[in-house]
Parts: sequence; C-alpha cells; structure tokens
Amino acid sequence: MKMATEPESENKSYHKMKFSQDDRYHLSEDIIANAGVAIYIVQHGKFVYVSELYQKVTGYTDTELISTPSLDYIYPDDREMVRTKAITCLKIENCEPYEYRFVKKNKEIIWVLETVTSIEYRGERAALGSFMDITERKRMEEKIRNEERLFRAFTEKASDIIVLVNREKMITYENPAIEEVLGLKVEERIGKHVLDNIHPDDRNVAIDTLNTLIKDKNAPVQKVEIRIRHIDGSWHTFESMATNLKQDDIDDTVIVNLRDITERKWTEEALRQSEERYRSIIENIQEGYFEIDLAGNFTFYNDSVSQLIGYSKEELMGMNYRRFTSEQTAKQVFQAFNKIYQTGNPAKEFDWQIIKKDGTKIYIEVSVSLQKDLSGNATGFKGIIRDITERKEIDQQLTHMASHDALTGLPNRMLFMDRLDIALAQSRRSKNKLAVMMLDLDHFKEINDTLGHMVGDRLLQEVGDRLTGILRHNDTVARLGGDEFIVLLSDIERIEDVTRIAKIILKAFQKPFLLSDHHITSNASIGIAVYPDDCQDIETLLKKSDMAMYSVKTQGRNGYQFFSDVMTLDLIN
Repeated sequence: MKMATEPESENKSYHKMKFSQDDRYHLSEDIIANAGVAIYIVQHGKFVYVSELYQKVTGYTDTELISTPSLDYIYPDDREMVRTKAITCLKIENCEPYEYRFVKKNKEIIWVLETVTSIEYRGERAALGSFMDITERKRMEEKIRNEERLFRAFTEKASDIIVLVNREKMITYENPAIEEVLGLKVEERIGKHVLDNIHPDDRNVAIDTLNTLIKDKNAPVQKVEIRIRHIDGSWHTFESMATNLKQDDIDDTVIVNLRDITERKWTEEALRQSEERYRSIIENIQEGYFEIDLAGNFTFYNDSVSQLIGYSKEELMGMNYRRFTSEQTAKQVFQAFNKIYQTGNPAKEFDWQIIKKDGTKIYIEVSVSLQKDLSGNATGFKGIIRDITERKEIDQQLTHMASHDALTGLPNRMLFMDRLDIALAQSRRSKNKLAVMMLDLDHFKEINDTLGHMVGDRLLQEVGDRLTGILRHNDTVARLGGDEFIVLLSDIERIEDVTRIAKIILKAFQKPFLLSDHHITSNASIGIAVYPDDCQDIETLLKKSDMAMYSVKTQGRNGYQFFSDVMTLDLIN
C-alpha cells in the first residue's frame, strides 16, 4: 500500500499522465470512488493525495496523512521489501502487484495488494499507488493451510488406508497405512490409476462407486467390499467407505477409507457351519462379544471382553454391568437396554464409558440386540463392543481446539461469546448485573521487540494463569488475540464488587513476571461495561467496554474505567 520514494535515475519510463492546468492537478473523485481500489499519490517520499477509500480502509484522514512519509505506515518488517518493489515498479512499464502488511490507525495489521506507477503531478515526478485490502483472503489461505495440516495429522496416524481420488480417477493422496497394510510405497502410488492393484472381479463395483459420487454431489456414503493385491501377490479384502470431499463448495475429490477385513473374512468363511453363538464370536474375533441376562449379569463373553474391561474370565462371570459403570452412565445404559427390550429392535453403536479394574476410564462402542429362547421369550441381551477411546480423545481434543486459544489454553472469542450469551440470559431472569472487562497489556509491543516473541508468548501465558487464579470459578477470562484479554463477571449484585476485582487485577500485575531470567512488570488498562446499566445487548456491551479501555489508554494506562456517556461524546468529537 505505501510507496517508496521515486527513483532518482533520469532514465525512467513514465506514463504520459500530465495535468496542464490547476484543475487537472485534481483527480476526478467520481472516477476514483468507483475504481474499487484505494488510490494515493506520493511525491518526495510523502503523501500529497489520498482517496476517500484509502482513508476508509486505513482509518486515517487525509489531514493526518498528507505531508507524512508513506513508508511510516507499513509494518516494520515489510518496509524494505516494499521500498525495493516500488522502485522496481517505477522503473518499468508493467509491474506485478505485491503484498505486504499495513498498520491501520487503530493498530490493526491488515494485508494489502499494491501496485505503483510513475506519473507527473503538479509539474514534478510522483508515484501513483493503488491497493486493496486482502486480509480476508490471507485469513482464508491460512485456514486452508491449517485444515490441510489437520487432515494430514489425522490421516497419517490412522491404521486404515485413506485415499484421495480426483475426477480422472487418479490417486492424489494416500496415507502411510498403505505401506504397513499392503507393502506399497506412497510415493510410487501418487498419480497412478485407482484401479491399479484392485482385483479384476471387483473393478466394476469400484468404478460404479466412483462414478456415482462424481456424478451426484449429494450421493450418500458408498460402502462396498473390494480386494486389493499385496506387494507379495496375496489379496486382501477391504471394507471401502467412499464419499465426496468438498473443497470451496466444489466436489472435485473422492475420499476413500479402506479397512482391512481380510482376517475377519477368513474367519467368517472358516466357521460358517458352526453353531450361532460361536459363529457370532468368531466372526468378530477382533472385537468383544458378550451376553447378559435381563438383570444385566454376564452369562457369556469372549477373551476380548475380559481383556477390555480388565477382569479375568472367572471374575467377570455373573458380574453386573453396574460394577464397572458410573451411576450416571448406568442409568443411560439401562434406558438403552430397556428400549431394546420394549421394542425388540437392536441398537447399533451407542457409546458407553466403562471403568476398568485398575480404575482407568475408557469408551466402548456397543451394538446390542435382544436374545430370545426357542419360544420367542426374551432371555437377555447379546452384543458386540470395541474400544473407541482413541477416537473419543481425538474428538474431545478437536472440540477443545475449536473453542480455546492455542497459546494460553484460555477460552477463545467463540466460547466467550457463547458463555456471555448464557450469562446475559441468566441475568435477565435473576435481575442481577454482569460486567465485561476489556483488558489490554501496556507496552506489550516493547517487550516483544526487546526480548523476543518467545518471551512475549510466555508473558501472555502467565497473564492468562494469573487472571484465572484471581477470578471466581463461574467467571470467564478469554484471550481475544494479541495482548487483548476479556473477562466476564457474572451474577454481580453490587458495582463495588466489580471495582474490587479490577483493583485486585491491577495489584496482581504489579508483581513482576519471571520469564527466562527476566523480571517483567506488565501493567494493564481495563475498560468495564455493565449490564443492564450501560446496555442491553452483547455487541454494545463489548463495544462500550472497549471504549472504556481505550479511554484508560489515552489517560496514561495502568488503570481501570467504567464506561460513561462522555466517552461516546469524546469519540464523536
């Protein structure tokens, strides 16, 4: 966005844009306003003109910008790059746009895309610049990169084979499980046709599955069994689950999950003629099989169940399921079994937390059906279980990641807004007050610049810990980003309580933080808005607490202020 000073070489190419009279020295505001990009002119390294859109995007007025050095507003780390790029652009006719970070008046850092060209302005050489705000695009790019990292972290630890196939049915990605399960090299598979190594008799069903997904973006998950050749020439049977993978709302990729069921298929075939009880066990030998009576006592089970729960086969016989289940979970399990008893319909894959003999808690996935005698009378239940603890932990980690700040572990903006919404509803019912404190660290940038970002990050973590230690268990402290924190004080009876907490926080910050052999004292500016005294809605509550915090900043920092209407007038003035 900012222009470097124009090159001093006389042998430069200039667009023949000249203004012959005074009125030609002024750009047509109508044209510029409809250009869709911010326009400015720099002469002798300083602004001589900025468009209305430029002022709107940057937050500065033309009065503030005119006659000031253009490079001063560029993010420090990007200034030399921008200067070099601008000089290059001013020397040549055609120049590729370049990206950099710009510091707005409110200190927000945005990304911009800029290009400059040389013109003659008021009889002298000048640089005409145009740029647009691409911050949102950069954020989306970062989001895509994060999703890609998450996808790879997920798939590369999976025991199932995961394959991405494009519309030409070529493999674009395959996780490392392909080597462990089939002995094939990932790097040799990329770019190969998906039918390679699939059994000839199974190729039609594989093609039909892919065509269904490619032709119909709303097609359901396609589940089939296929055989794939191992590197040693043997055939492995897989349970294939395939679905469309959307990227930017375009269905251009099919994702396939392949679970090796070779051993299970062998077992099914070998024991086909066995009686029903033993066949049910052997068919699912990799999983747990159990039978209980109507009271919930074990009457039969396989070794997997015994190993999973941690009791010996002798201890488990006759044991009631309540022995290894919490009281709350036992109620839920009873309701599930009772529904099966009442309807006669099996239950497929409901989750159940159990407590092993050693006290360890794990999650199992259970499929249960009613067991009847020859007369059709219910005698108990039978089912299959498997350990899904790892999957549960991953789900919980993802949920935590989505709602908490990665650096401090504090709630992020999304979780804070959810809690604020709930607290506001409770305050409306109870007629009690609540308060929002907007807290910003004083001179945090100087700490980052002098001691480095690692120390700065540790300071932010320590600040989060210190704030959490001060507040009540039903209060919330969250990090909004940078050095900005926000506190929710719910169920407040007196304003004096809010004042007391603000003073406690300021006093706590007077105690130095010990970080990497540095004793750092970091004060804070706190702005406070109260419901219902200041406003009735969340957005206004946040805005007013921010205004109050800004007021503290302008009056010397290291203090707190409650919002007042005077602040609104000051802002307007």
